[in-house]
Amino acid sequence: MTDEKGLDLRLNYLRNQHELILTLKEKDRIRLPDKPYIPTFPLSMKGFFSWAGRALVFFILALIGTEILLNLLKSPSLQFYRDQKLLHRYNPVYYVDLAPDQDIYIRHFAGKWEGRFRTNSLGMRGLEEPDLNKPQLACLGDSLVMGFGVSDEDTFCHLLNGIELKGGARQTLNLAVDAYGSLGALRRLKDMAPQLKNLKEVLFFVSGNDFTIPEELRAKGILPDDEIDEIRNRDPNFNRNFRIQFELSRASYTLQALKLAFEQLKVQYGFTLFRLRSEWNSTGLSSASTAEQTPAKYMKDSFFRISETKCDPAKKDIFEKANVPAVLSPDGMSKEEYKRKYCPEPIPDYFSCREKEPPLSSLEPLPKITQQAYDEMVEYTRSQGIRLIVVLMPIQVEEIFCRNRGLYHPLENYALRAAAYFEKKKIPVLKLRKETGEMCGEVIETAKGKKFSGIRDYFIPEDGHLTVFGNRWARRALEKQLKELEKNAL
Repeated sequence: MTDEKGLDLRLNYLRNQHELILTLKEKDRIRLPDKPYIPTFPLSMKGFFSWAGRALVFFILALIGTEILLNLLKSPSLQFYRDQKLLHRYNPVYYVDLAPDQDIYIRHFAGKWEGRFRTNSLGMRGLEEPDLNKPQLACLGDSLVMGFGVSDEDTFCHLLNGIELKGGARQTLNLAVDAYGSLGALRRLKDMAPQLKNLKEVLFFVSGNDFTIPEELRAKGILPDDEIDEIRNRDPNFNRNFRIQFELSRASYTLQALKLAFEQLKVQYGFTLFRLRSEWNSTGLSSASTAEQTPAKYMKDSFFRISETKCDPAKKDIFEKANVPAVLSPDGMSKEEYKRKYCPEPIPDYFSCREKEPPLSSLEPLPKITQQAYDEMVEYTRSQGIRLIVVLMPIQVEEIFCRNRGLYHPLENYALRAAAYFEKKKIPVLKLRKETGEMCGEVIETAKGKKFSGIRDYFIPEDGHLTVFGNRWARRALEKQLKELEKNAL
């Protein structure tokens, strides 16, 4: 009996285990009529695709919603860059040029300037089309020449239209596009010149940003335009990648905003590295530390207060600015008297002028890529029977303040290097620094009424492009020196 009971217990145990196994199998399979056993793995894949589909739909809806919202809000800071993007188009040869037949009104996000930008059918700034019956003069350069800061009719290139030179009145055409270096200007010229059948002269405006950059900006990762072009030329995939991101950011407001944010992050990253490197050097523990940078000095400057120099409250002139005359009205003083008393303007205390220009031998030669671009430009214009005229226009107020007082500022080094290179090749060079004395004491009309001009009235503050008055000055200076050049040639 005991054996039979034990056998029954074992049989019951095995029966229960079998039923449990069958129950578990029932849970792990799907019963379909007349279908074999189907495991659960395809169901998990179906769930994944369902989740991915919902995520994709959400992403698309978010993108569309953001796109609509950005277009409705038109944030001034984003709209400024958006309008610039729409003004341009991709170019397979030199990456970017102006889109043809555009009419866009651009406002600086900080209110520093605004202007109407229109282009003709060839993608040149201004509505005027090339006239085959007129001899033509072209302006070639970057954003300064293109006329950032003013409307079409106020650019100096447009104001030069009709200038009388040998062979008749010239039709001026603006070939300039912002952000071009020497190589970009060369490619732009070779692309556009064949479409201008009566091109006589090209005014090429050299920019210091083409091949020079302050060391503090270089330390933050910002490079001159020519160095950037050289890096691009070494990358066989750059053109393709640039086109993809350019076309996408031009088509989508949202993608352009993301691109701007990414570029800003890169700048901030470079700036942060620069600050960290400078801080480390100041500790005196770095191999790049100077003799004055010691751990003791770092500890003193960082963690100990320096005794404050208290002002004498009895002195009344303590808050008066040095070298700044009172604002005088043209209504109470003649232009000649003002110029005699107040021109040239005093040099601000924070400008470091030199007594004279450095010898050319002490300056670095032009970068190889810049020399190659200049050489090719000279050869091309000569082969096409086009007269190349190089223009050096002072664009930094420091060099103008110093020059007007008979002194020199190192920011002008780029002009000395470029002028020497072109003059060796017998290319005429116009040096507009000779005309900067005119910037002081001219009567100009502003929103607040008439006033006597100063150097800063000709440049947009914290921007560097020419104001309407600056473009008018440039036109007068160019016309004067072009006439002198023609007279000397005869």
